[in-house]
Amino acid sequence: MMVLGSLLMLAACTESFEDRCRREAREYTERMCPRVIAEYTMIDSMVFVEEPIGFTYYYNVSGPLDDPELMTDDVIEEFRSELLRNLRQDINLKRYKERGLTFTYIYVSATTQEHLAEATLGPEDYN
Repeated sequence: MMVLGSLLMLAACTESFEDRCRREAREYTERMCPRVIAEYTMIDSMVFVEEPIGFTYYYNVSGPLDDPELMTDDVIEEFRSELLRNLRQDINLKRYKERGLTFTYIYVSATTQEHLAEATLGPEDYN
């Protein structure tokens, strides 16, 4: 039993940063998604991507937000500003921001699955 524990510890120590990110994104999606995060907005999944290195969050929007005509440049810029404010304040993402990861947020219609909006924030934005 002690040998198995030692092997597991050794395996955990040899996990690369990218592998750890990939695993954590998968585990987050399995444990936490789908989940309502705000009225009319549900997080569907989170994935780790290698180019540019970072995380992509997929959201389904419903109700009044589920309208392609609503997603004007001004509204998308408002979303982006709010996401940036939240990203700068999120201490849970500190180690990823220190590594310069990029965070992409994709909003999809809950009824049509149509891509409604996207915002990408990199170190040049949140630092």
